[in-house]
Amino acid sequence: MKKNNKLVLLGAALTMTAGLSMVSASVNADQVINAGQYTESAQQLQQIFTNKNKNFSLKEVSVENHNDNKQEPVYELEGFNAKKTQSAKMVVNAEKTNEVIKNKTKKMSSSDKKDANALNVNDVKKSPVDAINLAKKYANVTGNPTSWKLEMTKVNGNETPVYEIEFNGTATAASSSSTSSAKSSSVKSTKAKKSSKASSKKAIKNAKKVTVKLNATNGNKIAVENDD
Repeated sequence: MKKNNKLVLLGAALTMTAGLSMVSASVNADQVINAGQYTESAQQLQQIFTNKNKNFSLKEVSVENHNDNKQEPVYELEGFNAKKTQSAKMVVNAEKTNEVIKNKTKKMSSSDKKDANALNVNDVKKSPVDAINLAKKYANVTGNPTSWKLEMTKVNGNETPVYEIEFNGTATAASSSSTSSAKSSSVKSTKAKKSSKASSKKAIKNAKKVTVKLNATNGNKIAVENDD
């Protein structure tokens, strides 16, 4: 009987462990992605889009977390046909770009037609990697982006390919946190160390989302926006 009791207890422990692992996996799936890992070029993404959507022009590219792929990273590709009567939206697995998750077309509204500007991939001289590195510099952040987008936008009156790169607020707090840690190490007082750690946590908590817009042709900064 004692041996059976031990087996029952062991089985219960294993069941609990498995349950905890499943919870952990679901939590991780909801975390923001490192968009800096997904850097297919505009030319490659245009080819993926037009292979499935003949006589369509690519309008916009974005990489982000998406519910259609169980919270895994995806590329969203949007465009329109030559007559501007139909729009198309394609969702592609960012890990395996040959895996199309969704590809749907619908009738374009009059407002959609006004905003339908084809992405000029020949003018995209800066790769996503270059753009992300420049965005880090412009925003003074150390972390990785959580999403990025590429589309045509008017810059000084001219339609220009523009990257929009977003960073989670915690990325901007990294330098503040490391500075606080360095200061706390020089102060021997336990009270000072606790105060420093508290201020670091507060800085991370209060950090805002940062969005950088830059010219995809020459890499020039257009804007750095802090989320209020």
